[in-house]
Amino acid sequence: MAEERSVTQLREFSTRVARIRKLMRTQSIDAVYLTQPTNVWYVAGFWEFIPIRMEAVLVPADGDCVFIVSKNEFEYANKVSWINDVRYYTEFPEPARHQNPYDLMMDVFRDKHLEKASIGIEESFLPVAEYRRFTQILPQARFVDASAILSQCRMIKSAYEVDLLKKSGKVAVAAWNASLHIAKPGICEYEVAQAARDAATNTAASFFTPQDVNHSPLTDGVQLIQSGARSSISHGKGSPNRLKRGDMVAMCFCMTNQFKGYRVGFSRNFALGNASNEMIDVYNLLYEAQQTALTELRPGITASYLDTIVRKVISKAGFGQYIEHRLGRGVGLDIAERPDLKEGDDTVIEPGMTLAVEPAIYIGGKWGIQIEDSVHLTENGFEYLTVSPEPKLPII
Repeated sequence: MAEERSVTQLREFSTRVARIRKLMRTQSIDAVYLTQPTNVWYVAGFWEFIPIRMEAVLVPADGDCVFIVSKNEFEYANKVSWINDVRYYTEFPEPARHQNPYDLMMDVFRDKHLEKASIGIEESFLPVAEYRRFTQILPQARFVDASAILSQCRMIKSAYEVDLLKKSGKVAVAAWNASLHIAKPGICEYEVAQAARDAATNTAASFFTPQDVNHSPLTDGVQLIQSGARSSISHGKGSPNRLKRGDMVAMCFCMTNQFKGYRVGFSRNFALGNASNEMIDVYNLLYEAQQTALTELRPGITASYLDTIVRKVISKAGFGQYIEHRLGRGVGLDIAERPDLKEGDDTVIEPGMTLAVEPAIYIGGKWGIQIEDSVHLTENGFEYLTVSPEPKLPII
């Protein structure tokens, strides 16, 4: 089994690098230098490190990739990454080792004969100070923005990634079900969040095998839950606020790291004990709005089109002023990836994309409702990564 998993991993990450190189060739880029943590994970398969020190991947147009880490991450990187050429720098004097990661990177560029090359960098992420350092140590190199290459590759998910996202969806749904089970008048928001996190961790662990010994099923990140008037806050953390009968309770599971680095978008609401007619009407409206979008969701349409039709549904019902954000976005390693389901993003929807569809209405100081699900685009339509929403507002 370990050998089988190793072959699967090698095939997956080799394919990712091949796609990156194909796009590099269209821009005459000789190498791509990556430090953004989720891009490092996407290329190196190294996702549980703590990025307080520089970790980087160099993808040359030809030859082996190079993974640069600090010494304290070296053993772990060798255990989990598919890249064979892993090099480390130190924070103290050590014979034949660099204390400065830039000196180590300079060695790598020389080894790969890239001193006069065209090098792709992540302009949207690389600090100005680091960029200046590289222009100093590589004065004859040409630096170009390669951010779009990675975002374009990551926008289309492989079967390997879709499997991880389906497990991520099951983890998020388990957290939601645990929340429903424990919620009652008098309990604090954060206590509901704790129960959700425990259920999420246990569900993630159930998908692990003995070969996952170097990974953790523990879910991290921020659990969003707001009750009563706080539910109109779109990104409120679980607080000591106690749930009361008649409260609208909003829960979002987007900001937790759900399964092996992959996140789905998933949000739900419930009313505690009873719900007003307006709560029920707004929930019904958002259910209709999401179903309208999903009915239209198919390869060939644009991301902006979906946002436009949902805004029309909500505005026609008289609640357009309470829309605070776009209809949705891509999901994967980051909380939000390309494309954005909003006016102005005319990205054409393609098979392999994974999207969160999240219509919401927030009535400030009163309550808010959001129905959010994640889906995987197929050749003919879509499949849920989470679960289809309840047609009626849950009242518990």
